[in-house]
Amino acid sequence: MGTSKGYIAPTTLHWSTAKRAVTSFIKNRDYDSKAKAASKYATAMKTDMSTGGSFQSAAARALGFAQKVASGGLDNALREYNREDLVGKPSEVVWTELLHEFTNSGASVEDNMAADALSQAMDNLEIEDIADIGNVSVDILLKEMLKEYIKENFDFRYEEKISKGKTPAQTSEILNDMHEYIENSIDGDLNLDNLRTVDFSNMGTAQVVEDALRDALSVFEKYYGED
Repeated sequence: MGTSKGYIAPTTLHWSTAKRAVTSFIKNRDYDSKAKAASKYATAMKTDMSTGGSFQSAAARALGFAQKVASGGLDNALREYNREDLVGKPSEVVWTELLHEFTNSGASVEDNMAADALSQAMDNLEIEDIADIGNVSVDILLKEMLKEYIKENFDFRYEEKISKGKTPAQTSEILNDMHEYIENSIDGDLNLDNLRTVDFSNMGTAQVVEDALRDALSVFEKYYGED
């Protein structure tokens, strides 16, 4: 994770408000400033969200693949995804190739963030063998992806700002503080049980992921609303 060097923050109202809230969090480091920073960041993310974005598409494809593995095994899933060339290959090779396909080989910053989020979600759930991806319920898998994507975006936009005048250890401490808040909030308040019956191999399920992302961001807004 981390800020892209030379990243220029948007100057729209919502992003300017978020920047001020993050500045306050860096200075005060208390719960209220952290919650407000997350709230304003989430509002800006929702306002600026592009329909059919890289993360939404990649997550939907990964979830669809997981369901295919669950129903028919890894080899059959690979054949259904027209990747017979990966049958019998080591797990790491299979996942790397699929991740490249799902995220346009990291062609853009958004693609890279989507790839990082999906990979970290797999690590969090300790899925070392791609054949085991079908053993994880899609709601649990998507929740991990959402947490990582929201954290990834926060770091991309604010790590450079946070690091100014601070040691790497201090920067890491501040980021980890926000990461923990993001994780705990989503784990505690986001319910995706209704997605267990969704067939993510169908067209249009990127919109389902987008709706879930909006719901995840809304978790943070409820603490401060529009103040």
